[in-house]
Formats: sequence, structure tokens, C-alpha cells
Amino acid sequence: MMYPRTTENGKLVDDTQMVGAGEHLRGKRILNISGAITSEIDIPTILFAFDSISNDSMKLVISSPGGDLDSAFLIYDTIKLLESPVITLGRFCASAAVLLLAAGKERYLMPHAKVMLHLHSNYFAKDTSIPVQDMEIIQRESKKYKDKMIDILIECGVKRNRKELLRDIDRDFWLDPHEAIEYGLADKIIDKKTMGEWLK
Repeated sequence: MMYPRTTENGKLVDDTQMVGAGEHLRGKRILNISGAITSEIDIPTILFAFDSISNDSMKLVISSPGGDLDSAFLIYDTIKLLESPVITLGRFCASAAVLLLAAGKERYLMPHAKVMLHLHSNYFAKDTSIPVQDMEIIQRESKKYKDKMIDILIECGVKRNRKELLRDIDRDFWLDPHEAIEYGLADKIIDKKTMGEWLK
């Protein structure tokens, strides 16, 4: 993994290796998250590196089925701690990826984006070989994850109370762009003018 390189005056000169960002994104402060969210790609460090160069806005383009909640929480915390405003653009955002979409200072969706919320998976719930004491720990931690997800969604402006949110995300809860905006997960559908301004 390569991180942004700077010249003596602090200008970004090369970000072409960052999480699949192409040559055309050089210097645009645009970061792509594609595929599952894991700890293998250190997105928080890349965001902090951008932030250390300047406090201009960053764009986070998200196309992800979700992934590791701990990694998503870490990216979320980083977005909220940065001096630079982070603008998010969702193409396909499911599960943990929705938390990142919702975290943006400005939150856009592609015209035909899909958004899906659900409760996290507990892979150990049906494993009868796990001792009862350990199962109690797993269940306790699982509740903490659920509560943290709900807290974040409410913090990001979701227009539902805790009870309504839990009811909605008890199963896969799919939203088109207009529904996601009404729900409070995003603000606008991106248009040609806005996209053009990003790429100038």
C-alpha cells in the first residue's frame, strides 16, 4: 500500500495507488471503497494522511456489500475526527457500508444506487459446541454491536426512533435513493454538475 506523497510545499503529487483510485483521480482527494470492508486496507490512515496535507474536502466513493463492523466503526470514527469534511457518494451500500455513507458531511447517492440495512450477523449463534459461559459473552457483545449501530444511525440523522429502526432492520431493508434520502441516510442524488465539479 502506498500513501499520499507530498512535495516540500505540502502539495499532493501521487495518490494513484490508494484503494483502486485511478490515474484520473490524482490530486482530487477522492478515495474509493470497493468490495468488503476489512482491516486489510488501512483506510483510516489514508484519510489521516489526506487530512495532514490540507483541510480541503475529501470524497469517499462507496460500493460495498458491507463487512467487518469493527473496521467500519474505525472508519466512521476517523471521518468524524478529521478536520477535513468528508463527502460521501454511495453506489451500492449494504450493511456496514451504510454507516460510512451516512457519516458524510454531505451525502450523495448515484441515481440508481441501492442501500440496504440489516442487523449484524452472529456467526456463533447456532454453534452448540460453544460453552454456555462463552455464549453469554457472545450474546452480550452482540447486543453492544446492535446498540452501537443504532446509536450511529440516529447520530447521523436517521428519521426513525430506536424502536422503529430495530423493526425495520430486523430483516434486509432495501431502499432506493429517494427512500434512503427520506429515511435520513443521504441528502441528495448526485447530478452531472456536482460530479463535474469534483473532477475539475
